[in-house]
Formats: sequence, structure tokens, C-alpha cells
Amino acid sequence: MALPWVNALLLCAVLGIAHRVSAQANLGGNPIDRITRSLHNQNFDDALRDCDAALKKTPKDKRIWALRGIAYAGRGEPLAALDSYRHALGLDPAYLPALEGAAQIEYQQRSARAKPLILRVLAQLPNDPTSHAMLAFLEYAAKDCADAVPHFEKGGEVLAKQPIALAAYGACLAQAGQYNQAIPLFQQALGTEPSIEGIRFNLALAQWKAKQPQAALLTLQPVIEAGKGRGDALLLAADIYESTNDTPHAVELLRKAILSDPKNVDAYLDFANLSYDHASMQVGIDILNDGIGQLPNEARLYLVRGILYTQLGKFDEAAEDFETANRLDPKLSVLGAVQGLAASQQHKSVEARTAFRAAARAHPKDALTQYLLAEALSQESPHQGSSDYAEELVAAKRACDLDPSMVAAHDLLATIYLRDGHTSLAIEQSNAALAVDPKDQQAIFHLVLGLRKTGQKDQISALLKRLAALRNATQSEATQSKRYQLQEIPAGETGH
Repeated sequence: MALPWVNALLLCAVLGIAHRVSAQANLGGNPIDRITRSLHNQNFDDALRDCDAALKKTPKDKRIWALRGIAYAGRGEPLAALDSYRHALGLDPAYLPALEGAAQIEYQQRSARAKPLILRVLAQLPNDPTSHAMLAFLEYAAKDCADAVPHFEKGGEVLAKQPIALAAYGACLAQAGQYNQAIPLFQQALGTEPSIEGIRFNLALAQWKAKQPQAALLTLQPVIEAGKGRGDALLLAADIYESTNDTPHAVELLRKAILSDPKNVDAYLDFANLSYDHASMQVGIDILNDGIGQLPNEARLYLVRGILYTQLGKFDEAAEDFETANRLDPKLSVLGAVQGLAASQQHKSVEARTAFRAAARAHPKDALTQYLLAEALSQESPHQGSSDYAEELVAAKRACDLDPSMVAAHDLLATIYLRDGHTSLAIEQSNAALAVDPKDQQAIFHLVLGLRKTGQKDQISALLKRLAALRNATQSEATQSKRYQLQEIPAGETGH
């Protein structure tokens, strides 16, 4: 019988547990010998019957409880197996076969109890490659690559047989900028699981970062030929072509990306950015018009179209687009949007608010902690009159008072004021930010919005020209740093 719930990494380990149990028994005709033979032959039903019969005579035999757990595991009943392992550990908390079996099941179920069990196994078997491989993947899944890498290194041949774990190891190395070391791991993983698009994407990204654009394009060739792909694969290929000065291929792939997924906002933004780089403003505007037709409530499309309008001297259209963008998303970052970055900061707002509240209470005179609290609260756009709104406003004001040179705090306060209709106060904060940093694009953006609302339109065209000039200065730095992240591959994903 196959093991439907245990992957290849753990099959040998399960049988290894049986071997450890049998090694502690006096082999001959005893029940443990018979049970162990049945387990090695994968006759799990026979092994389970012999375990139950033996436990009637010796209910406190930890070895038989552990073997019973292996039999249930082989039958595809992990909860029953775990119950048997726990019985064994209740009799002896340090009993290694039961620790191994329980750790493997908890690992498969991604339980929080897996890590302490694996650590208890490693306390007795410090060089066990299976335990190191499992612990490494748990650390990777918890986004702790610093702790994961040393355990990946000790995974040995066990790790080499697991493409998902190899890909995770490669991702950790790539996150640390060790692209050349990550590439062979991704290649080995992809060779085993060629249909997992996340592995292919990560390999191509690592190759591009390692200045191997042609190798990256070769890796992405199946996606390019298919004309579609999960996530950013086509967009990555387009950027790689553009980085090699092959703009026609880049344009072709961006068009394919839009056709394959008309709701992919990043494809429209990338096309607009490419148009901007090549002084084809109207082409970019036409593409953004198509995008707005598909995504009429996507603020970034309006904001970038406004940027392109400024290059054509269409300042009224630009200001109108900026106003629409701000109405749709008052928290939108002008610099982030023009680089094709998501406007939202991908932090967990509940955890952030709790942490920053505690920090703000502990350090009431620290401008940064006050700003971080206000920013976390701002992510939820609290309504005027609510306690969160009052807390957000107080924290933002306090950050500005404590450190008048903190541009981000002035920008945040201007965002809040614009959102809530306090236009003159927003203008005041924008001017304060620009007094510190005349190149602050967010402040110029806010100032355009504020002046437009108050009817002071005589300054708007000059501000838009200034914003366009700043855009020109920053656009060339955006390409490789703009948004690509290694794709996370769940442990259960396979190419089948």
C-alpha cells in the first residue's frame, strides 16, 4: 500500500523509525519482530492487528505504541497515528521513535507543534538530515531565512530529493543576494518539477539579477511561447528584453500579458512606463485608457496617465486624473505608482497597530514611533469622529511637531487632511514638506490637489512641470528594483 499522505522525504524516515524500534527489541518470534516485518513490507493492516493484540497484554509498552503509530500512518490515518505516538511519549517523553513520528505528522499538517518536536529529535540526533530539512522548510515558511539556511545546509541527500525544499533553499539564498548560489538549486528543483511556475519564475529572476539575461529568457521560454503565465512571468520577460535593448520583444510580451489577463493592472503600468521611457506618451495614454476601461476604479492607472499628460502639456487633464486618483485612493503614493508598485504597504494592519501603539506609549517623544502609529492607523482610513481617527491625527501632528524635518510625517498629515476635506491644512503641510525636500513628489502631488480644490489654478501647471521633471530623474532607476519578489511556493504544491 502506498503512503498517500507522506511525501517521498518522509517514507524512508517512517521505516527508519520502525528500524529504531526493532533495534531495541530482542528479535526472534516476538510481536515487535512480526510488526516490524509487516511495516517494512508495507502490510500496515497486519501490523496494526498485531499491535492491538500486543497492547492488550502490555499496554504500557512504548515501542508497540510507536509501531502502532507507524501502522496508522501507513494506512493514511495521521490523527490516529499521532494519538498513538502521543501515548508512547506519555510513557517516555524522550522516546525517539515516537518523537520522530509525531514530528513528521505535525510537520505535514503545518502545526505549530512541529518545530518543538523536531528540535527534541535534533537534541538526540543532531545530524539527522530529515529533521534539518523539515525544520528548514518550517523556518522558510515563517519567512525566517536566516535560521532556515543553516538547516537547509544540513539536509544533505534528503533535501536533494525534494524539489519544493530545494526551491525554498534557493529562495532564501536569493533573498540574501546570493543569486549565483541559488541558481543551481532552482535549476535542480525545476528539472524535477518543470510545471511549477513559481520555481521557473524564481530561477529566471535570480538569473537576471546575476546578470544572465539570456539564460533568464531561456528559462522563461515556455511561458513566453504560451503567451501567458501565473503572476509576473510575462512582465519579467518583458523587462529582461528591455534591459537588453530589445524593445520590440518587450512590447510584444506586454501586449500578450494584457490580452491573457485584461485585469492585470501591472501590465498596463509596465506598458505605460515603457512608453514613457521611449517618449511615446500618447501610446502609453491609449494603453492606460484600455486599462481604465477594464479597471475603472484603479487609482494607479489615473495617476500614471496624469503623469503622461503632463509630458504632453495637457495640464488640465493631468490635474483631473490626479484628483480622480486621490478620490479613489487617498493613500496612493505618487512615486510608488509611477514605478508600478502597489500603493498599499503589505503589512498586517492589526499587528502593526498593536505594536506601534505600544511603542508610542513607551516613547511619547519619539517622532518616528508617532509617525509609524499614525501610518498604521491611516491604512484603515478611519472615519472622522472615531477614536482611531482622533488617535491617527494626534500621532501624525505629534510626529510633525517633534521632528519638523520628517517629510513623511508632513506627507501623511497632508493625506489625512485631503481625505477629510481640510484642504488649506493639507496645502500647509505640503509646503512644509517641500521646504525640507523640494524634490518630494508626494508633496507636489498633494499641493496640486489642494490648489485645484481651492481654485488657485495659476500655480498648477508649474507644479506639474516640476513633478514631470522629477519623474524623469527617477524613472531610469526603477527597472530592476520596481516590484519583483520571489514567488512563494506552498509545501503541498506539485506539478501534477
